Amino acid sequence: MKNLKSIIGLTLVLFASFAFTACSDDDDETLYSEWETVLDNHGSNYTYDDNGQCFGDGGGISKENFKQMFIGYGWKNYGTWEIDENGKRLTNEYYSEMLGVSPTYYYFDNDTKLTTYFHSDAEAGTVKKNDISYSFNERYNGLSRTVLLLDSDEYLQITGWTQGNQPSFCIVRSLGVRNNRKIYGVSIYVQMTDKELSDLQISVK
Repeated sequence: MKNLKSIIGLTLVLFASFAFTACSDDDDETLYSEWETVLDNHGSNYTYDDNGQCFGDGGGISKENFKQMFIGYGWKNYGTWEIDENGKRLTNEYYSEMLGVSPTYYYFDNDTKLTTYFHSDAEAGTVKKNDISYSFNERYNGLSRTVLLLDSDEYLQITGWTQGNQPSFCIVRSLGVRNNRKIYGVSIYVQMTDKELSDLQISVK
């Protein structure tokens, strides 16, 4: 869990002005344990299609449940792990090894629009936001995959979700491009408190 704690520490530094509440070590261990099977794609490799897009297994969510859980809430990155070209999740937390790169945070405005928040290194780490249109697809390419198709030609695949004591979800998403090849990762996102969301939104420059 050393790498997982590193990303939590990095997130707290990057978003200190938002007064985010840190989880205890016990909470860290519990949440990671709850999601570990999903993170490892239920013991199977993640798959790449003919277009080089990466997908995981399971995790489908109905549109009704999606609206109830996601819309009107903010979501912070708990941890992200890269998926290698063979479909294996790497051990080290992705952002703990990256300098000048911070996680993306999400707010789902409605069922067709979401807002992303991020730190801009080009502007001294100020918080920026992007408004993105998306469409919900419950059976992407005819398979049991819940995919949010973004107008940026990217996508988020929801591979798991829970509305328990700590609402959270797991997604496969693009992390960028390296050596002319798009790389993918799997992330856990946790629901923000109302104060965390408010502080984030008013911090945008």
